Amino acid sequence: MTDVLHVQTRAYPLHYALDRTVERVVLPGRGEFHPVPGTLASVAYNSEETLEVDLTDIVRAAVSLPEVTIVSCRIRILAAGAVFVAYALRHPTDLRKCDAHELAALDATINRKLREADRALLGEVLAGAKQSGLLTHLVVPPGGAQASDWTEVDPRAVRYNCHFIAREPAWEPDRRVPNLVLGPHCQILLPYTYAWDGDPSPERIDDILTMLEPADIAVAQQSVLVGASVGGLRILTELSRATLGRLEGPEFRRFLDSVWADYHRLDAYRVESGQDDRATYIAARETIGLDGTHDRAEKLLTHVNASLLAESSLRSTQLDGRLNRVAAALTVVASAAFLLDIAAFLLPDVSGQTRAVTVSGVTLLAAGLLGVTIFWSRKRDSDGRPGPQREA
Repeated sequence: MTDVLHVQTRAYPLHYALDRTVERVVLPGRGEFHPVPGTLASVAYNSEETLEVDLTDIVRAAVSLPEVTIVSCRIRILAAGAVFVAYALRHPTDLRKCDAHELAALDATINRKLREADRALLGEVLAGAKQSGLLTHLVVPPGGAQASDWTEVDPRAVRYNCHFIAREPAWEPDRRVPNLVLGPHCQILLPYTYAWDGDPSPERIDDILTMLEPADIAVAQQSVLVGASVGGLRILTELSRATLGRLEGPEFRRFLDSVWADYHRLDAYRVESGQDDRATYIAARETIGLDGTHDRAEKLLTHVNASLLAESSLRSTQLDGRLNRVAAALTVVASAAFLLDIAAFLLPDVSGQTRAVTVSGVTLLAAGLLGVTIFWSRKRDSDGRPGPQREA
């Protein structure tokens, strides 16, 4: 083993409330885990609570990668917007001999294999946390599964950082990385790729995760925005294909409220963290282009909101048309019944044949009027609306 510790921190965007009284979560066939209270230790002004879960033993039993040793696997559930999954890894090769691009390529390969290997397990962990009541008031993007049927985070929404912790790291950053003011012990090699000057001993994993918090908070914000954009694109696709689904304006508004509330609560890190951590956080968010992602997500979600309002207006118009046809049909039927009552009153003593002819005539007249009424109502509903029509 080398003297370099490789840490991957994934951010899973979720919008929830935490029940910190839950002490035990059971995973059928895999055992159980016990969340313990924690904090974001780099926050200097107002304590930010988390829940910490050590999944090392469960992950080691389910996941193995050739020539990679899983030293630790920690889950950190933030108070808002994101769940961190942090892997600490060791490699038999000497990572100090790699340059920044070789480190990033190695990390990407391992991350891909890890995500394929642990996807089912982490899905069970998140579903178990919801089932146990640890995660409550879950809000998911409309247009897909309902919160009660939710099983996993869309993998396209997950973002992650890779960190290399070593004493006096000598890797050179990519020349395209801007020269920014950073806190001590941190070096940005590439976007989402960091070198840290610190003790890489696995026994210090708590201190290491605290040291990584500024960069990881920035990637958590990125994942929240990407997750919202993925949900918005799903809605636009359904609308463009005229696909019937769970597309309700108020539900989307609640989703947007949760997205922006969590995003800005995470953004408070820039004023709540200590000076050194704040510098690293601001540099990290600039390097990954977080503000640009924010602007693009806001434009996309604004367009989705306008499209949902237009769809809601269309459905209301179609519903009004159907109600008008029903009202017209009921009017015709009531008129026919009234005509039969008049005929029965004026012709009390006519023969059965005359009655049958009268009833048949009135019925045929009513049916004809009913057909004309429905046809006219449908034609008027469709006038002036281009393209194929569908019922909502």
